Amino acid sequence: YAPINFSIGSQYIGERKKLIGDNNDAISRGFTCFLQNIFRKKSFRDSQLESVVNLTKNLDTVILLPTGAGKSFIYQIVGMIMPGVTIVIDPIVALMEDQVEGLKNYGIDRITAIFKDNKNIDSDIKRIANGEFLFSFIAPERLQIEKFRGAIRSLAQTSLVNLAVIDEAHCVSEWGHEFRPSYLNVSRNIRNLGKDKNGIPPVIVALTGTASRSVLKDVLTDLAIEDNENSVI
Repeated sequence: YAPINFSIGSQYIGERKKLIGDNNDAISRGFTCFLQNIFRKKSFRDSQLESVVNLTKNLDTVILLPTGAGKSFIYQIVGMIMPGVTIVIDPIVALMEDQVEGLKNYGIDRITAIFKDNKNIDSDIKRIANGEFLFSFIAPERLQIEKFRGAIRSLAQTSLVNLAVIDEAHCVSEWGHEFRPSYLNVSRNIRNLGKDKNGIPPVIVALTGTASRSVLKDVLTDLAIEDNENSVI
């Protein structure tokens, strides 16, 4: 409750981790224990556990679930389990604020949202570069601003970008070709800027509650996610 920000010195400098093995019972027990003790949920909803397993196996994934089905929990759990920092790309400030509030309700406060009215924006960008936040919420346009690009590059070298989340991913198709072309560069930017010391990019997860077949195809193509049996849940 002290009215100051403490510097965090727990950057992760090891190798990128991933889940190995197919013991479904053990995997389910482990993730469910985490879900119950950190997020105070009794059990996973439909497709949540499958999605978490996919991402912890370092598989780029598009997750198509209805509104209210708990898409946010998927990346939040993976972001907490996997070492490193999670970058979340949201189309509007209201969504960022909602996610920040939700995480704080679970006692997770090493988070920031970078937008114009953030009074601590310059300080927070420096702290992102130092790997002090577990979750950073940004608009896609930030990935085209050199000051912020430099922060992500520094983060990828001082710590690790474990996951890049494209929230409301249908915007990639519906907005990217019209009034927010920055969406068309999201995948390329985050993969290049977020490469670790071995040149391996972060895992990409695209979340949406509404996508026709044509929009889904656009999302896979524009985000450069390989279209196979494991890439869409």
